[in-house]
Amino acid sequence: MPAGAPVIMLVAGEASGDLYGARLIRAFREKHPDAVFFGIGGDLMKDEGMELLYHIRETAIMGFVEVVKNYAFLKEMFATCEDAYRDRKTDAAVLIDYPGFNLRLAERIKEHGGRVLYYISPQVWAWGRHRIKNMRRHIDHLAVVFPFEEAFFAERDLPATFVGHPLLEILEHSERGSFLARWGLPPDRPLLALLPGSRKQEIERLLPAMLEGAQILAEKHGCAVAVGAARQPDELYNRWLQDYPSVVLVRDDTHALMEHAHAAVVASGTATVETAWYETPMIVVYRASALNYAIGSRLVRVDHIAMVNILAGRRIVPELLQSDVTPEYISRYTHHYFNDAEYYENTRRELERVKEKMGTAGASERVAGLLEQLIQA
Repeated sequence: MPAGAPVIMLVAGEASGDLYGARLIRAFREKHPDAVFFGIGGDLMKDEGMELLYHIRETAIMGFVEVVKNYAFLKEMFATCEDAYRDRKTDAAVLIDYPGFNLRLAERIKEHGGRVLYYISPQVWAWGRHRIKNMRRHIDHLAVVFPFEEAFFAERDLPATFVGHPLLEILEHSERGSFLARWGLPPDRPLLALLPGSRKQEIERLLPAMLEGAQILAEKHGCAVAVGAARQPDELYNRWLQDYPSVVLVRDDTHALMEHAHAAVVASGTATVETAWYETPMIVVYRASALNYAIGSRLVRVDHIAMVNILAGRRIVPELLQSDVTPEYISRYTHHYFNDAEYYENTRRELERVKEKMGTAGASERVAGLLEQLIQA
């Protein structure tokens, strides 16, 4: 390690954080090419030269019950990260989303006299507002990705900067004909996209109902159906796709699928923001274990679960939760996008307004600038 090179810990526990963290490393090294990065991430961060203490394959644990089941592993991982921060004379930590783990880690880092930049804030405006007091003590600065968050934290004396959403650096347009030809999809039929999320539990809970609902829609409207694959093995999807031979599994091309679909059924999460950017009408589905949902529903303080509806300030796309995630409801609510042209176009206009609220590209460079300021302070 070159003398004087900045030493940065990055902690991203999920696939989206790996993507954003990799771009941050690249942006920071434009001014500090010798910077050393270590922590938790995935293949993309590793490809940028970061040393992985743990891979996101091990860390994408979803829900209260799963956290309890994996407590011993999480405790070990936490201790490893704390020791590494202290022992490596780290200049600062950038903690990316993953709040259950990262907020506790921020506290320990501050106990060691460290500096913390939190990128993609915990959604305490939705639930867990009791955490704000501790965040104020343990986080030096927040880099937030939605404009309303900057004002929310400013009112609570927590320094925050709206940097825009990092997705805006990644999302791009593609040519429809090439996309359809690449995947053998018919050019003369409307396309329905199924986006069941990136986690194994999400896919297992959502994909069967999505596929059955899509079959109803295909019979009614003659639409083609494609599933956007996350970084999960084909075998996980094929457990259900084998019963739907006409459904296409689209891998490593999900953004093009979002763009060229007539409509989409989307798992609640980052994919709703991506789909909104392409102005593709959608319904949003969410299903957790009964216990996780019972605990979570007592804590949530917002009227909507889909970020696209939160950004709009009202429900502009349907949301189906828990027991309502059925083939019948999926087909009923998606049906309107195929048979009601006025409803369809109104939804597209609402999504265009949401897109305008996402800011402009350049989040990685802005976060790199905040990190540089924090190190030099």
